[in-house]
Amino acid sequence: MPPCRHWAEVPPVRTSGTCLLRSRGEGPRQTVREAFRLVRRPWRVLRAPECGRRRGVDTVEQPTIVAEDLSIAYIERAAGRPHEALSGATFTVEHGGILGVVGTAGSGKTALGRVLSGRGDEGRDSWPFISGGSLHAAGLDLRYPSRADRRRLTLDIGYLAQESGDGLRNDLTVGENIAEPILSRDRSFERRRLGRAAAMLIDAVDLELGMLNKFPFELSRGQRQRVALAQALIVEPKVLIVDEPAQGVDIIARPALFTLLERINAARQCTMVILSHDLATVQRLTEDILVLDRGFVIARGRIDDVLAKPDHPYLLRMREARDFARAPLPGLVERDALLAVDRVADGLFGDFDAATVQAEAAELAEEKLVEQRPEFARFTKQGED
Repeated sequence: MPPCRHWAEVPPVRTSGTCLLRSRGEGPRQTVREAFRLVRRPWRVLRAPECGRRRGVDTVEQPTIVAEDLSIAYIERAAGRPHEALSGATFTVEHGGILGVVGTAGSGKTALGRVLSGRGDEGRDSWPFISGGSLHAAGLDLRYPSRADRRRLTLDIGYLAQESGDGLRNDLTVGENIAEPILSRDRSFERRRLGRAAAMLIDAVDLELGMLNKFPFELSRGQRQRVALAQALIVEPKVLIVDEPAQGVDIIARPALFTLLERINAARQCTMVILSHDLATVQRLTEDILVLDRGFVIARGRIDDVLAKPDHPYLLRMREARDFARAPLPGLVERDALLAVDRVADGLFGDFDAATVQAEAAELAEEKLVEQRPEFARFTKQGED
């Protein structure tokens, strides 16, 4: 079989159940079934950039993900103007590597994940877009993708969003949802082999095989999220973006989920980006992290190196949180956080003294001001004492 180009780059020419696998020259005309028999995994025909390599020639793997001075924005619905979610990010992820992106809500990690996925169907009004710099993933230019790149995106880059489970089609069974990424491209795909792959995936995400015949609305949200992960893996992507992998998943099912991701990474050299606010979740899969805070990269490196000498307040809080999780003893918690916890513990709908709450808030604001600007201490009550 001559070297074939990417299926998505050159659509197969079909006539009465036949297709032409094109190469640089002329390719043989054969049935789809015969073409699939030529490869070990049927869906490799859909994306096979490695089949054109010459044997015996060593190739140097380039970084799979490269971001240079990357800025991401989205259009605010209320104001109708762009809001910058991420600014000036520069980083790379080596082939087969796993990068953990850590940050609080609003740090820009979800926007980064959405842009990395290459999905933009939701439109610029609600979907982030690249406003500056460059971003390449799996050899694709994500800022200025060509028509061929757009066809390759959903094959080469898998994406599991926080709400992917809610996006499953309720008119299809779980098995049909898992197989949909392949069947949407080739309706003549062999159902027996596809069903076996779906069964392997549903078992790997720690769900019962009987769920293949159920509909998504019959499952819990955590179960739907695991089905969405199986759907993302059915085409064996080169890059996998996972936003909050443990969200909504039962704690007893998480080990199987993490083990699946680890094994896929090791066996297929699948490059992964794990986005989470939970450092423990990220550390379960990788030691290499990128820390975001309010739209800026504040650290990059191994977890122990980043937290050894924190030079940013958020990094300091990360280290304290990790130490607290390791040893369940009273940790270093800010006073305002303790007060907030006490108020919740006392009851959400109980009576409270508004004057006391205002006094506490004023005192906390004063303490923060002195902490940031020590020269103002002489104007406070503590300075007068």
